[in-house]
Amino acid sequence: MTMKKTDLYKNLALKTAQGMKNAAKSPKLGVAEKAKSKKELANANPLLASLMDKTKSK
Repeated sequence: MTMKKTDLYKNLALKTAQGMKNAAKSPKLGVAEKAKSKKELANANPLLASLMDKTKSK
């Protein structure tokens, strides 16, 4: 049995809604936490640090 277009759209909508529901549950980073996590990433990866410095100077 083939699926109708409406069934496909319904499945897509349910999948999207479930993803949005799960995304709402995850804790959001504050401004200070974002800056801290960027600095930690830059310290761990020198290439990333050099790219971040270039974007700031522009």
